[in-house]
Amino acid sequence: MIGRELNKVEHMAEKQRKFRVKEEERRHRDHIRRKLSLCRQIEEEWKTKEMLLLSKIGGEIKREARVEEQRQKVREEAHRKKQALLEKKISYHLQKMQRNDLQREESEGSIFENKDQDNTEASYPKIKKTTFSAGHQKSHQGQQRN
Repeated sequence: MIGRELNKVEHMAEKQRKFRVKEEERRHRDHIRRKLSLCRQIEEEWKTKEMLLLSKIGGEIKREARVEEQRQKVREEAHRKKQALLEKKISYHLQKMQRNDLQREESEGSIFENKDQDNTEASYPKIKKTTFSAGHQKSHQGQQRN
């Protein structure tokens, strides 16, 4: 009888020990499961933050590209305006030079005509020219020099 009681107590102790071992293993598995779940959650948060950051960086790059493109357009427009102004100035000065050349040619042509007229006048009888006094000629020469 004591042996049976002893066996019964040992059997109960064995059951309790197995139950504690199983309970400890279950707690250990739950702990590991929670850790893994937490790790996955942290990884997901990091991925989300990383994607958000990458999308922000992408947006910033696109914005900077647009700004740079706008700056390039502004530079090109300024260059085009400068080029147009330069072409206008060149055109103006070329026209001015052409007018000056035409005026010079016309004045040279009229000089040659005047010389021709002088030569034709020489063939006609000369008309008496009025003579000026020496004082009048000196004052007239002074005016020409100024």
